[in-house]
Amino acid sequence: MDTLGTTLGILIAIVLVAVAAYFAWLQQLALQSLNFDPKIPLQQRRYLSRQCWRRLFGSVVLVLLALMLVGSVFLDYDPLRMSAEDIPQVDREAAKQAVRFLSIYLMAMLLLLMVILTLAVFDFWATARYSVRQHKELLQEHHEILAAELEELRHRQSGMN
Repeated sequence: MDTLGTTLGILIAIVLVAVAAYFAWLQQLALQSLNFDPKIPLQQRRYLSRQCWRRLFGSVVLVLLALMLVGSVFLDYDPLRMSAEDIPQVDREAAKQAVRFLSIYLMAMLLLLMVILTLAVFDFWATARYSVRQHKELLQEHHEILAAELEELRHRQSGMN
């Protein structure tokens, strides 16, 4: 691999680790604030706690992806540099093993990327469900307040007559 590719791979890995560390730190702060604030309702506390743990897990997976990216910089992407006729049988088997290892390594990287994307979708879905539930509760409270005001207004009108 050329020096530009190596430098870029390591630079991207450093950025990934920095992003993962920053978000892990934010989630730890959020978990600590959840533990010290007893005024937060149980349902909201449960939602925020699960969200923090999901995001912490995502940060760990992001660090693993960055480590695999650094490791991939040092892999041999061209095990067959000579023509197939010039390679002895032993080297052909070694080249096949190298290709298998490289394929499995890259599949593992793609799997980690898929896990990160799946976590993001689950986090988005959980946030949307929680916001819809909160919106319904607010509408219910608003409806109850309006019904109480209407009852009070009717009571006043019946007292005037």
